[in-house]
Amino acid sequence: MIKLFRTPLALALSILFASTVAATAAGILDGRAFTGMIGPAENPDLDDSLHFNDGHFWSDICTRCGFVPGTYDAEETPDGVRFTGTLESDSRGRFDYDGLVKKDGSIQVKITWERRRWYWTSRREISFVGDELRSVETTSLSQMLQSMRSLNPHGNPMCARF
Repeated sequence: MIKLFRTPLALALSILFASTVAATAAGILDGRAFTGMIGPAENPDLDDSLHFNDGHFWSDICTRCGFVPGTYDAEETPDGVRFTGTLESDSRGRFDYDGLVKKDGSIQVKITWERRRWYWTSRREISFVGDELRSVETTSLSQMLQSMRSLNPHGNPMCARF
């Protein structure tokens, strides 16, 4: 009789443990911010900051250009924390992020920008390379969304690149 309960109990505990690990993995970068350069993959040329908070991430430049903070997934690896996520804009397309935060605080991100029109789709490879900002308080997701309400991406000449 005890043997019958062991297998279902072990299965239930392993499912509970796996779901707990998966649930907490998404936010493991929360509270961290990175400063660096973003731009064409071969030569990032714009100063930018990348922020993680409340299970979301965003770029200062991208939010100024109308890209809404997106959720991210992350996992610990032997090389550091690998994360993926997407930032989207109604008029400028989407950025798909695939990054690695190394144990020394440096970050390298490959970004694929895709912009669809009814007559064409363009794709560009972009990158963000930087280092962690130490002892800085990060902006919360709600604060970022509130500040985005007052932005006009169409009036920002830098956004013409996107």
